[in-house]
Amino acid sequence: MRAAVLDADGFGIRDWPQPEPGPGEALVALSKVGICGSDVHFAIDKTAETRFLPIVLGHEPAGRVAALGPDTEGPAPGTRVAIIPLVSCHECDRCRAGRTVLCRESACLGAERHGCWADYAVVPARNLVPLPDHLSDELGAVATDSVATAYHAVATRGGVGPGKRVAVWGTGGLGLSAVGIAKALGAKTVIAVDPREQARAWALETGADAALHSDTAQQEIAAEGGVDVALEFVGRPETVQLAVRSLDAGGRAVAVGLGRGRIDASHLVTLVVRERELVGSYGNEPDEVREVVRLLADGSLRLPRVVGDVIPLADVAEGLQRVYRGDTGGSRIVVDITA
Repeated sequence: MRAAVLDADGFGIRDWPQPEPGPGEALVALSKVGICGSDVHFAIDKTAETRFLPIVLGHEPAGRVAALGPDTEGPAPGTRVAIIPLVSCHECDRCRAGRTVLCRESACLGAERHGCWADYAVVPARNLVPLPDHLSDELGAVATDSVATAYHAVATRGGVGPGKRVAVWGTGGLGLSAVGIAKALGAKTVIAVDPREQARAWALETGADAALHSDTAQQEIAAEGGVDVALEFVGRPETVQLAVRSLDAGGRAVAVGLGRGRIDASHLVTLVVRERELVGSYGNEPDEVREVVRLLADGSLRLPRVVGDVIPLADVAEGLQRVYRGDTGGSRIVVDITA
């Protein structure tokens, strides 16, 4: 079969042995798989490393069940499914507490085990999420990470619900999803913050009530009394600090963007005296993927820009370069494995 493989010689399409499912596993014929920024970190800028080489990349997949392994219960062959990208043990103390994203033995597709830019992949059957007939494979694929990761940050870590005032700092792909999710969860006000005029326009298109330039947003938000939840999708220490300062008393800032900088604690007094919180958010839980699929399918969650160009597997290297350059139109590029 064909696979997009990262090895010691670089990244490219290779001939690859088709895997066989074992007990508890399913063989999935892949159809659509998103391109994530972490794929860029592995294949281009080398700011992150996979667990081993060579490795098949890609971790936002949808397809059809081709076969189930021996003694395996799961969706029947032929069922359209999305695949939860994080493989967890479901046995450690963290998994038993419902925090599978923090599993002590976790392995992400395309990072710690072979991924899905390939004709077929073998995954645990419990990681399969059946897709409703009227939900496209493209939406099913990006729901597994791009949208579900934003949902985890907004709903679970941020606690956004009816009546909340929310600021979203950074309206790239995840940030735009966060805007739509916050509105779907009943937020009273959603303010998008970004230095780019086009990104602010996309945020308004996605449902933001206001879109502010990052140079003045903190002062403008503070002048209106602050927000209950501030979500940071940029990954820069200075943006995290601005997000914290945009909070009302008792508010919570959620850091989602990945970066290497250090956060300046010189304003610790504002955390203590006003009982503000700063928490991290990473990945998502299986039930959150299922909830995102449900919300997308029934129309409660509308994300007009979440899926952008769909490209064939042969062009995945150029797709990675486009993500690296920021040439995505604020949307997820999706790889069509069948093309």
